[in-house]
Amino acid sequence: MKKYLFIILVLSLLALWPFFKKGYFETHDGDWMIIRLSAFHQTLTAGQFPVRFVDRLNNNFGYPVFNFLYPLPFYFAEIPKLLGFNFQGSIKIVTVAVTLGSTLAMYWALSQKFKKEASFAGAIIYLFAPYRFVDLYARGSFGENVAFLFIPLILGSILKLVNGKKLFLPLLSFAVAGLVLSHNVMALLFLPILFVIGLILVKSSRFNIFAAFLGGLALSLFYWLPALYDLQFVKFSQTKISEISDHLVNFSRLIIPSWGFGNLPSGENGFSPQIGIVAIALFISAIIFRLFDKKKNLIIDFSLILFLLSAFLMLGFSLFFWSIVPLTDLIQFPWRLLAVIVFASPILAAYVINKSDQRLIAATIIILAAVISTAVYTKPKTFVEREEPFYSTNEDTTTVRDEYMPIWVLEKPERRALQKIEVEAPGEIVSSNIKPAKYQAQIRTPSKIDVKVNTIYFPGWQVDVDGTRQTIDYQDKHGLITFPLPKGRHEVIIKYGKTPVHLISEIISLFSFIGVSGYFIYLWRKQNSS
Repeated sequence: MKKYLFIILVLSLLALWPFFKKGYFETHDGDWMIIRLSAFHQTLTAGQFPVRFVDRLNNNFGYPVFNFLYPLPFYFAEIPKLLGFNFQGSIKIVTVAVTLGSTLAMYWALSQKFKKEASFAGAIIYLFAPYRFVDLYARGSFGENVAFLFIPLILGSILKLVNGKKLFLPLLSFAVAGLVLSHNVMALLFLPILFVIGLILVKSSRFNIFAAFLGGLALSLFYWLPALYDLQFVKFSQTKISEISDHLVNFSRLIIPSWGFGNLPSGENGFSPQIGIVAIALFISAIIFRLFDKKKNLIIDFSLILFLLSAFLMLGFSLFFWSIVPLTDLIQFPWRLLAVIVFASPILAAYVINKSDQRLIAATIIILAAVISTAVYTKPKTFVEREEPFYSTNEDTTTVRDEYMPIWVLEKPERRALQKIEVEAPGEIVSSNIKPAKYQAQIRTPSKIDVKVNTIYFPGWQVDVDGTRQTIDYQDKHGLITFPLPKGRHEVIIKYGKTPVHLISEIISLFSFIGVSGYFIYLWRKQNSS
């Protein structure tokens, strides 16, 4: 086992060598993730937890991006950041850690059902899949890379439950929560798949699968419930993130090896939507073995169906499906289904090798083919060295179409305001203390005036004048916070707090964490005492 772990480490470092070079490389989202982390860090260290609204973004008028988009990767990145690494380095460290971790996790998961050689080969297939390299070196998808860690952790926990290891019931809940918090779309894709696998495999105690997944949803409720509830306040439903037809491809693009760095999976320099020749060979081999294998094997059959269905839904003639099935727009890009093929391929690889009379030889051939056919894709487009202020002062929204802009913002503020708090004459600001998502000011006025705060309003913002909560008006074209101030000298505090939905969801998640952790400790002690 140790030799397999060592080889996984070596091959993982081979796949990740660009992350050890100075600077960072150009990807679709890479710079945006570092900018987003810098804003996240400033807000978190100022005291907002969980982080929902960052007021540096959107030209310093604020943006509720973390209320809607996967927060866990950025909490992970806080660890190296607090240890002294810069924002760029923190993103790189987490990406390397979760990519290596995902490979080890897949090896662990597969080893619950398959022989060691088969599990080892499956783990390498999980890493050396073309789409993983697209995520790493073309797209720079931080959240998807983290999500790939939790998928095999969920699978492995399910397989442990099949083997009667009840200790992994609470661990399954934590893994489910981790996936939900890692990436919205990956959770939408994989939770149903993994839930079905759980129901297929854990026949004697399916209630445990229901309970574990429900526990994971309860643990992550602080994130997904406000995100769903608060969608009514933003322009997401009015915004077309992508045109599905632009992201469907022809059959040759799926099977013929190619590489590029463009934003679309087609065109002269489009990024590669290829499945991978090794994955295709494994799919064909698994079908042949299943035709001659009379034993019931539902997880392999399910994996074959996932593989075939995912490939079909990425082709141009599947457009009718995307146009008639509701909620498919939430996936945004059909080629994201390559992630499902990345998941199914290691299972099929382990199955094929397990059926072989020469497992070690078969595993060696498959591993060499996977590494040789994809190692060339570890070359990024261009390395760029940027100073830390480039990230820590950037004030973009970091989203594709400003889709989380509140609906009352009729015109996006395009120019940074000179000061955060503005008062009408004859009022004056005596003193002020401006921190991320919390502004304090002493304001003196000889008559009633209006005060404008150059931050867009979003549910959670509160204004207190001399300790009394005020009604906020946000009906101007920019949706900025405004409120009246009577004659006199006043202590004004403007801060981002918690709505009832935010507070209730956080309390439920907290008690769920206590409950699931307590159940794990109980099972752990029970196991050790016996």
